[in-house]
Amino acid sequence: MNTFSIVLFIHVLSAITLFIGIAFEGAILVRLRSAADLEQLNLAVRSSRRLGAVYGPSFLGILLGGIYLAGQLHVRAAWVPMALGATLLMGIVSGTITQRVMSRVRKTLAQNSSSFDCLGRLVRANALIVSYGFRAGLAIGIVFLMSATPPLVASLAALVIGSGLGLLFALRLRRIAASNLKASQPTASARI
Repeated sequence: MNTFSIVLFIHVLSAITLFIGIAFEGAILVRLRSAADLEQLNLAVRSSRRLGAVYGPSFLGILLGGIYLAGQLHVRAAWVPMALGATLLMGIVSGTITQRVMSRVRKTLAQNSSSFDCLGRLVRANALIVSYGFRAGLAIGIVFLMSATPPLVASLAALVIGSGLGLLFALRLRRIAASNLKASQPTASARI
């Protein structure tokens, strides 16, 4: 066993961990969007705080491992910088959209300064879903780049198609959450 093998293992394990984080985030988003009261919303928000422990190490393992592996293999193919750029873009989108919205929700919950309806509108806005779908699709596109090693145009197309498919998947999550929310609300006859 050599350094290359260890770094390759960490890189692959980090990619698997990233997809576990993506799956957890999807489940948390459904719970956020289908929360029927402040208690359910608070539980989902607290769960979302744990995602950093999954995403942080996985991004480090992917980035540092990928840079090391590409350098050791002397890979100069177009897919390598495309995959690196897409990985960095995932982090940027998460930090500027997802973390900003979730930070605002956490702060509002901590201050008890807003009603459930206001917070519900904030978590059901499209920003979280779009960020999630875009990043999940990019992750799938990156895996395609790593396995198929396509040229530049095909690499770009794979990332665009992957992010588009991720957005379509996220829209499906939005519908699931909406149906869960509708099912949890009492009917008009039950309220009377």
